[in-house]
Amino acid sequence: MYEHAHKLFDEMPNLKCQRTVYAFNALLEACVRAEKYDTMRELFQELPEELSIEHDVVSYNTLIKALCKSGSLDFAISVMDEMENQGIKPDKVTFNTLLKAYHECKKFSEAEDLWVLMQKKNIVADLWSYNIRLRGLVANNQVNEAIGLFEEMGKKDIIPNALSYNTIIKMFVGDRNLEEAKRWNEKMAENERYPDNATFGMLIHFACDKDDLDFVLDLCKKSMDSKVTVHNATMQRIVDDLVQHSKLEVAKELVNLAKSYKRFRYKLSFPLLQ
Repeated sequence: MYEHAHKLFDEMPNLKCQRTVYAFNALLEACVRAEKYDTMRELFQELPEELSIEHDVVSYNTLIKALCKSGSLDFAISVMDEMENQGIKPDKVTFNTLLKAYHECKKFSEAEDLWVLMQKKNIVADLWSYNIRLRGLVANNQVNEAIGLFEEMGKKDIIPNALSYNTIIKMFVGDRNLEEAKRWNEKMAENERYPDNATFGMLIHFACDKDDLDFVLDLCKKSMDSKVTVHNATMQRIVDDLVQHSKLEVAKELVNLAKSYKRFRYKLSFPLLQ
């Protein structure tokens, strides 16, 4: 992809196309996607002067993303100072990229400092910002803070999505607290947020571990009604667990139900009924 993008960029003058900052930014993004981080930094430094174009906020955000992905987080942070020296204000994308990198590196204290800086600079956090911070709090086992942040989203008219709910549910799954996981699943439905395959997958496995087979069966039915695919291996595990607990009729019901949904192409075995 990068080679094609660079070739096209070089050919633009022959095609009577001006090489603007937009084309330059597209080339930088191609470098990042190809994981050619050193090449990207060279192009960032050399091409603008050669082509008489100026970096914009997208150029700098792409550089920051490349630095974060290559593990140069301290350098990425310093780029914000360079931006401001050039009269370019860091935006939401700048902060979200850095927040994500800090949390992925488990630098939770630095991430909190960055969150405070974001507010001081009057950068309004969006859903992505909150989801990044939410995952960081959960990863750092800050249960109360995570729930508090979730509640703050509602107060600021930021509507949590499936990822937001999944993060909280995953936290309670990790704590082996089925009742709270179920409560947040119900809360998700009450607020008309729809579970995805991640929601169903982790709840079904956890409920199986807890032998709450009634809840498991309910989840399976809801997933199929919602046209959300649950892995065949997971479905087979449920059938096996139902049989093991002598719930043969329920297991048979699930197998027949799965067969009735042709789009899922489930291949479930039930040897005891053969």
